Amino acid sequence: MKIILKGIEIQAKVGTQDHERTNCQGIFVDIEFEYDAAKASASDDLQYAYDYSEVVRKVIRTAKENRFYLLESLSEKILEIFRNDGRIVSAKVTVKKPSALKNIEFVAAESNF
Repeated sequence: MKIILKGIEIQAKVGTQDHERTNCQGIFVDIEFEYDAAKASASDDLQYAYDYSEVVRKVIRTAKENRFYLLESLSEKILEIFRNDGRIVSAKVTVKKPSALKNIEFVAAESNF
């Protein structure tokens, strides 16, 4: 089963400029992950499902507790949440920074396994 979480809004210190190192900025995170949801689907029981709200809490905590020069590093750090969970078959994390450059919608880094 593939689960998709789009547009998780976080505040993170990411970048190389002085103001990016000291001030949080809005970052958006998209996550896709796959796990065996057969038991959850068959039983319609939340106890067998993957807790999406816990995923969001972990992503927010990861951003708050760390400081990054690169989007690539933030993306990989978030991906570790899934890489270290034996229930996850595959995962993809996309980190979008809308304020990175003028005249563009956003810059993004994508990590997956």
